Amino acid sequence: MKKLMMFFLMGILLTGMTACGNKKAEKDVAAQFTNSVFMGDSITEGFAINEILPEECVIAGAGATAGFTYDDIGALVSKNPDNVFIMLGSVDILMPVDDPKELFRNDLTKLINKIKEELPDCKIYLQSITPVTQEALKQEPRYERIEEYNELLKELGDKLSVNYVDIGALAEETPDLFAEDGVHFKKEFYTLWLKKLSESL
Repeated sequence: MKKLMMFFLMGILLTGMTACGNKKAEKDVAAQFTNSVFMGDSITEGFAINEILPEECVIAGAGATAGFTYDDIGALVSKNPDNVFIMLGSVDILMPVDDPKELFRNDLTKLINKIKEELPDCKIYLQSITPVTQEALKQEPRYERIEEYNELLKELGDKLSVNYVDIGALAEETPDLFAEDGVHFKKEFYTLWLKKLSESL
């Protein structure tokens, strides 16, 4: 009985240590982004909602487009970050205009040029638009254009001399980490996302 109890207690202790280790690893990765800002829509907002990053590091919200995010440049400048990570496009694809892709190109170019002008020492990272599940695609066929928009992001990265990081590949490697709606992500995905970005710093 004593032996059983010892094994039981050791099991609890080891589980606790593993959990603490994971939390420490999460904190270590997040610590690399203390003077960074993440801009985007509700997908990026998940960093703050899931408490992966502090709220002051995240300028994001549901419905954000490249055009709407331009209004947040003042808030970004006040934080004076070393790095800014931008993920936009998921909402821009759905804009009810004749040519949403051209609007996205123009708005994002304007946004990046303004950030460069206001924060010349800040490193800018453009992140790919993350894919959606087949179920989400059935609900919203316009998401079929995600790869087309990602090609545009790569092109803009080259043209404007900013870094491009493919986060879409990471989402494809971890399909179990999609949220129920097939567009957003579970908390665990955000830690992997940060690890991926830390390789680009």
